[in-house]
Amino acid sequence: MVKNYKEITNKAYNLHSQNKIEEAENLYIKLLEIAPEDVNILNLYGLLCISKGDFEKAITLLSKALILKDSSYILCNLAKAYLSNKEINNAIKLLEQAVKKNPDDDIYYSLAIAYKTLNNIKQSVYYYKKAIDFNPKHYNSCYNLALAYKELNDIKNALMYANKCLFIQKDSLEAYTLLSTLYELDNNINAAINALEKAVILNPCEYLYYYNLGVLYSKINRIDKSTLNYLSVLKLKPNHIETLVNLCVLYKDKDKKRALEYIIRANEFAPNEKNVLLNLAQLYRELYENEKSIEVLNYLLTLNTSKHEAYSLLGINYMDLGEYELALNFYNKAVEFSPQNINYLHGKAVALKYLGRTDDAKNLLENIIKIDPNSKQSQITLGMMYLTNKEFIKGMKLYKQRSEDTKFIEIFKDKYWKENESIENKNVLLYSNCGLGDTIMYSRYINCLSKITKNITLQTDKTLVSVLSRNFPNISVIPKSKTPETEYDTVISIMDLQYILNMDFNNIPYANGYIKADKELIKYFANLSIFKNSNKKIGLFWQGNKKIFKNRSIDTNVLSGILNLSNITYYSFQFEHGIETIDGVINLNKYIKNYDDTAALLSSIDLLITIDSSIVHMAGALGVKTFLMLPYTAEWRWFNDTKTTPWYNSVKIFKQTKINDWNDVIARVKDELLNYDY
Repeated sequence: MVKNYKEITNKAYNLHSQNKIEEAENLYIKLLEIAPEDVNILNLYGLLCISKGDFEKAITLLSKALILKDSSYILCNLAKAYLSNKEINNAIKLLEQAVKKNPDDDIYYSLAIAYKTLNNIKQSVYYYKKAIDFNPKHYNSCYNLALAYKELNDIKNALMYANKCLFIQKDSLEAYTLLSTLYELDNNINAAINALEKAVILNPCEYLYYYNLGVLYSKINRIDKSTLNYLSVLKLKPNHIETLVNLCVLYKDKDKKRALEYIIRANEFAPNEKNVLLNLAQLYRELYENEKSIEVLNYLLTLNTSKHEAYSLLGINYMDLGEYELALNFYNKAVEFSPQNINYLHGKAVALKYLGRTDDAKNLLENIIKIDPNSKQSQITLGMMYLTNKEFIKGMKLYKQRSEDTKFIEIFKDKYWKENESIENKNVLLYSNCGLGDTIMYSRYINCLSKITKNITLQTDKTLVSVLSRNFPNISVIPKSKTPETEYDTVISIMDLQYILNMDFNNIPYANGYIKADKELIKYFANLSIFKNSNKKIGLFWQGNKKIFKNRSIDTNVLSGILNLSNITYYSFQFEHGIETIDGVINLNKYIKNYDDTAALLSSIDLLITIDSSIVHMAGALGVKTFLMLPYTAEWRWFNDTKTTPWYNSVKIFKQTKINDWNDVIARVKDELLNYDY
């Protein structure tokens, strides 16, 4: 009988070791029927019950075993049963008894796990360390200790124990991935990448490693590496939504069509995913496909998720389309959901501004600044509104912060001109951190600046270098790509000159003109056959970049209202945008390489008819007669003037009297042309 019992015991043990749970259990039951007080079988059967999830039975079996034999081993096993059954305090009591009897690393480790379950991280750390003191190569304690220190935000110690894991197990995937996370938290992105790339070597089929590498490389602006890793993700998991969205974001600035391909794929895999729909709508909007963007957002609203974000983006779309009432309506809805959201409030203020509700817009902007005194966009917009009303000092103090909202100050750091800093006898670097028109407009102040400074270097856009060099021979004019040769004491944004020189809107200099075209170029263009006619020569400019010129551009079908007048030859000054051929209009695009060419061509005509663009500033600076067509809500520089401007005596204003109504403007321009004294 004893021999048979021993054979059954060995067989049960072997089946248990092979994880043949049911067969082993049947034998354990049979053995306990023969010898109900066999401590070894009670213990083994208890452990088997833990593995199969029958914790109550495990507790019963192991408790009986403990009564029969008070050993640290059985105490630990019973404690594990209590831990598995979520009776943590009972487990801790047993483990503390066990460690007094026979301390070892596994008991300390079990105590650490028990305290971790109670969320007592500090006590857990204590016992992990005890386990490591007992056995320095206790891998699980090192790994969990690293996790515990991470939870305590002690990244230094977390890194130490995570690295120790690799001394114990040099090819530990979990240690490398944990190290990558810890290095990222420590802002050591290169080390995080290095750790994760080692994990990739160990397991090249884990798509999440490539995804995380893509994220990490994007943080150090290694877009090439980021892209390659995201593409590796798609080879392993083509429907990984986060990767498709991130590739869309990476390509959005350099290749919008490719970005669209990725976000459309993401949308096919996840048609109701909020983040995908928002990115798709945003990209359609950036591609000027506002109707498609609106369609996506309306669908998003049917899903009853992220309504405020959808409403805000709808507001932006309708602003692009010039539908300011609709834009305001959606911004109001966004604000209802998120009353303190600065971006939504700012969008609402801009919509109010374009609707001509200036007092409401100003009040809202002032409230935004009370909510967030650091809101640069609201301060700049409010500054522009003050400038529109010719409140010079009040406006400029806010508006000049636009430089702080760019990389301008970041580039020049302590050299950037500061409030009340003297510039007398200083070497000044004058920088164009603005549009071409702004540079032309504010270049009128260069001669005023020259009277009080030692030397001036103007760093500007390449297309303006030749014309400004010739007209301001006492200064050095260089492109932005070139490093100044002369050491400079201070850097001034060209748009701050008026403020620094304390010259408000009542003493704007050189309103009759301050730029001359190249005489040789004028002669060259005068000899072209296109100018050899007796008609009045009128230049046209009607369209700019629609992303910037949201309410300024005019459709060619509206422009046709003036194109049928007799004794006039029209010349298109369109450059880059709107260069398509229009019947009866001579395209000058092929003659324009830079603003020297533009200046000479403008000097060859009798009149320029233009929207608000850099060309109006060049024409005004040359003293060329100009009709300026302005939207209902124009840029601040035109103030609220409707006929003339103090900037340029040669410019006459034709402003919309109704929002988006260019027909009335063209009709008034036509009447003026019929009676105009050239």
